[in-house]
Amino acid sequence: MNIMIPPRVYIETSVFGFYFDSHSYNAVRRAAVVRLFDQIEAGLITAVTSPVTEQELRRAPPELRPKLIALLSAVNGIDADERQVERLARLYVSEGIVPIAYLDDARHLAYASVGGVEVVVTLNLKHLANEWSERRANSVNLHEGYTLLSIRTPEEVIRYED
Repeated sequence: MNIMIPPRVYIETSVFGFYFDSHSYNAVRRAAVVRLFDQIEAGLITAVTSPVTEQELRRAPPELRPKLIALLSAVNGIDADERQVERLARLYVSEGIVPIAYLDDARHLAYASVGGVEVVVTLNLKHLANEWSERRANSVNLHEGYTLLSIRTPEEVIRYED
């Protein structure tokens, strides 16, 4: 018997934007994001996100905002203690993982950590999806008693089996 429990991933705001990106240079990323949401819809991946994502999507340009909010409905909300999230996000900033000007990026990591999600899916390569951010965030998580985070792009989490 081959029963597979769908992985639970945290979807960060940048992923939503790529779903509607029409630039030819982002075609491969867009295809991966569309496939990710198809797999979420099919129940192959369980996706969660935080109020931070909704707040950021609501600041999108008016012509794109309704599409982004509709796409958000495919993703569940995460249950996490807000005080713990804020404390951990501030630690990520104080440890130099994310600049204070990008505190919401730290909040994404904190929501995933406090909410017990081990994989963060993002296309924010500057502050999140890179080796150094992952290592440093995990150093904080270990010290604070949270599980390790795997910070990945959509291409790295979608299933490729036929």
